Amino acid sequence: MSEIALHRGAGSFEFADSAAGPARSIRVFFLCPKTTSPRSHIVIAMHGLDRAASQFRDVFAGVAERNDQIVLVPEFNLNQFPDVYAYNFGGVRLPPPRNTIFPREAWNFTIIDRLFQRVRLAIGSSRSTFGFFGNSAGSQYVLRCLALTGPTAVDVAVASNSGIYMLPDLACDYPTGMGGLGLDEGSLRRFLSKRLVLLLGEADADSAAPDLPRGDVAAAQGAHRLARGRWYFDHCRKLSKSLGVPFGWRLETVPGAGHTSQQIFDRASELLSA
Repeated sequence: MSEIALHRGAGSFEFADSAAGPARSIRVFFLCPKTTSPRSHIVIAMHGLDRAASQFRDVFAGVAERNDQIVLVPEFNLNQFPDVYAYNFGGVRLPPPRNTIFPREAWNFTIIDRLFQRVRLAIGSSRSTFGFFGNSAGSQYVLRCLALTGPTAVDVAVASNSGIYMLPDLACDYPTGMGGLGLDEGSLRRFLSKRLVLLLGEADADSAAPDLPRGDVAAAQGAHRLARGRWYFDHCRKLSKSLGVPFGWRLETVPGAGHTSQQIFDRASELLSA
């Protein structure tokens, strides 16, 4: 087991995840406030499809200091996680036309809880929970992770500006829905009752954005990311009501914010320190 050492300011360390086999090691970029204490909040933040983990860490520099947050950004690099199936879809299955579903313990979602536990022990944190955040592809990761594995140590999650949403539908196969993975209605109930903020940028409304997911499934959710986020929230709220489960989510729109605006990251940090 590699030793983890964090210092004030920005840095990185290698996280050797022995539970995933000897070959699995990822770099984690971190940010620690000057006045770190055992009660400092811990946030795990998921980068976008660009895999720019260090830059994603840096957008939290000012606000994390103000909110007393240790920010951890695990880097899912292209060598180990070469496509959307390997990264933001969680390494759950191989891309079509192959139908291979991997064992649950091999899904990359399981890394998150283990990373938190290793870090909290290494720094002597008294925190038993962490905040979970993702933007764009990272938002897809957060939502799928909550739905499929439900990390027990997540206190609150914030998912912002996803381009397409996984349907909470057991009759529709993964990754479009949650079917084919051995999940049941209890999984839907747990997902819908999570403490989650769906955060949307008011200006993230470009239907011609080059990186906006296309296709029939995406188009059915709305013309752009703002519309799709609103549609998804409403869809899940109605499902929650039909299942008779308390809906733990809320929707918030950041005025004037675009897809990767600083206002999104600042607001997410505030929500995760509440």
